[in-house]
Amino acid sequence: MGTPMTLPASVDVRPAPVVTPLLAFLAGDHATAIARLWPAPHEVFLALPAARRHAAAILVGRSGQVDARIQWMVSRERDGELAAEIFGVAPPGGLVKALGRMGELLWRTEDYVRFLDLFGEPAACILFRHLKALRPETLGTVAALPPPLRQASIVTHLGADEAATADLAAAWALALRVRGEEAARDLAQRFGRATGRAALFEMARDAIQPAAFGPVEAPPILPPPFQAVQRLETLTSTALELRNCLRDFVADIASGRMAVYVWRGEGGPAAVALRQDPAGWRLAEARGRDNADLSDEAVMAIVAEVRAVSVRTGESWGWLHRRLEDRADDTPAPDAARPPATWRAQLGLGNIWD
Repeated sequence: MGTPMTLPASVDVRPAPVVTPLLAFLAGDHATAIARLWPAPHEVFLALPAARRHAAAILVGRSGQVDARIQWMVSRERDGELAAEIFGVAPPGGLVKALGRMGELLWRTEDYVRFLDLFGEPAACILFRHLKALRPETLGTVAALPPPLRQASIVTHLGADEAATADLAAAWALALRVRGEEAARDLAQRFGRATGRAALFEMARDAIQPAAFGPVEAPPILPPPFQAVQRLETLTSTALELRNCLRDFVADIASGRMAVYVWRGEGGPAAVALRQDPAGWRLAEARGRDNADLSDEAVMAIVAEVRAVSVRTGESWGWLHRRLEDRADDTPAPDAARPPATWRAQLGLGNIWD
């Protein structure tokens, strides 16, 4: 990776230089440091190409940099050597050209750090070479997308919409479960051809729908300390033991859409429910006696066990499908919830009904 940009800056006890209003507007937090290297009226710095001004901001934001070296590298050195100074040994090609598409206003140091981290990833590097303009607010979108979807057209459709980006990333992961990993290349190409935002989410909605219909899959076999509930009398006794409403789900269990287990590991006993949807079996609920919340350790143990037999965790297929439909209609709910912030919330437990 490139030269670290997160080291603490050394204390500068020199008097503050004069910063003109124009430099203050263009350079933001970097204005004082840049004014030390290119004193007012800063005409040498302002005459530099945009790429070189962004390079200056990156270099002055690092501790231990020598002023004369920064001036030389930014003003006189060739693109390749400047890229190596910024990124480190053997930087990916096109770095300085990418800096030239960052606009006239200099970015915050943390945004440069994020950009350089992403530039080291092959898919993001190719994307940055194809985007006509780079903006700090779209870096979150690029970071959240799986590498095959880091395409200029897709990022353009999403902009800085974090919730929409999260939905597309979730749809991609679910589509690969429904259609198989071998469909990844075709789906990525199809998404990249979307002519607009609504069309993109229409494709995502269609991608998580099964191409062919088949029989219901048998419930997975979970090892001890799980005990499968497969008979009505066992369901009744389990509901009485754990004091819950499992008997209300007889129809779903009998039809093969739901499977129930008792987990008797440390922190248990717990009722564990799996639901089957078009993407397969999903962990839908895990509760203790009287529907009490389980400890983090117990939940993590249950999650690890079900994932080991390819049971999905996360929100239900139905919830995501409805959101994708809204976005495909170009009428997303104005108060759409942000992506879950905690790992427990991301599990989507409690989504018993689709």
